[in-house]
Amino acid sequence: MNRRNLLRSLTVASAFAAAPAFASVGDRFFVAATDTPDPNGDVIDVAAASGQFTHFLTLVERAGYEETLRGEGPFTLFAPTDEAFRRMDARELERLEAPLAHEELLGLLAYHVVAQRVTRDSIGERVSRIEAASGYQLEVDGRDGLRVNDQLIVMRDIEASNGIIQGVNSVLAPPVLVAAR
Repeated sequence: MNRRNLLRSLTVASAFAAAPAFASVGDRFFVAATDTPDPNGDVIDVAAASGQFTHFLTLVERAGYEETLRGEGPFTLFAPTDEAFRRMDARELERLEAPLAHEELLGLLAYHVVAQRVTRDSIGERVSRIEAASGYQLEVDGRDGLRVNDQLIVMRDIEASNGIIQGVNSVLAPPVLVAAR
C-alpha cells in the first residue's frame, strides 16, 4: 500500500469512526500476553498478544485507524509501549484523547507507521530517513542497536502477517510547523 492510499484509508476510516468509551476499548484488545506472539496475526493482533501496547491499541481504535492497520500492508509500527505512555505528560495525553483532538491524534499515530517493512537487517549499520504515513520523516539508526528518532527500540522485529512491530519506550513527536512572521 503506497503512502497516498494509506493516508486516504486513514481519512476515510477517521471520517466514519465514532469515539468509543476509553474503558470499554481497553478490554477489546485484551489477549493473554506472550513472549512470542503468533506471527500469523496482523500487526494489531500481534501487538495485542504481546501485552505491551494496550494504550497504543486503544488510541488506534479511538482514532479509527484499526481497519487500516489490519489491511494488506506491509506496515512497520514504531509502537510506543505502555511504559512510553506512563512517561508521557498526563495532561497532554488526556488532551489527545479528547474528541476535539481527533485529527491531531490521527496524525500522531500516523507518525508511528511506515508503509514498508523496516527491520534491523533492512537498516543494517547505517542511518536511514524513512517517510511515515503522516508524510514526515523518521530517522532510523542501525549503528548501535536500533533507534528511531534517537529513541532505542526495546522490542525489536516482532513479526506479523502484514508487517513488523518495533516497540519503543517513547511516544514519538512529529515535527511542529511554525508559521513565519
